[in-house]
Amino acid sequence: KHQLPLSAQSAFGYVPPGRRNPPEVSYFHQEAKTGSVSTYDSIFKRPVGYNKYLHRCDREHAKNQGLNINDEETARPVAVLSSSDYGRRIKKPVEQLIRDHTRINHVQAEFYRKNGITCLLEKPSPSLDPC
Repeated sequence: KHQLPLSAQSAFGYVPPGRRNPPEVSYFHQEAKTGSVSTYDSIFKRPVGYNKYLHRCDREHAKNQGLNINDEETARPVAVLSSSDYGRRIKKPVEQLIRDHTRINHVQAEFYRKNGITCLLEKPSPSLDPC
């Protein structure tokens, strides 16, 4: 194959034949799962069997059968699919809960205040127990 001289080649034109980078530097944040499958194997050595959930054509992932899209999306720090971004951080609270002004605290402070009513603070006697 004829190569251009070095001065005519682009600095961004080289694409390495195989990328073995860690998943953190890739766009999809995953290791590559592809292997080298020859054309002969892909045509003549098809898996034997019939999957009734696939289309009649031979597309392997036609209806997302065998794909784990949700597991892959939750493993990424940033979602690749924009539809996966909704509800992504639902497990994390937006802000800390402040329970100073709840109804329970008002009842504890107003109704059960220390106003000399001792029957509210005492335990009932066992003779009055209906059980």
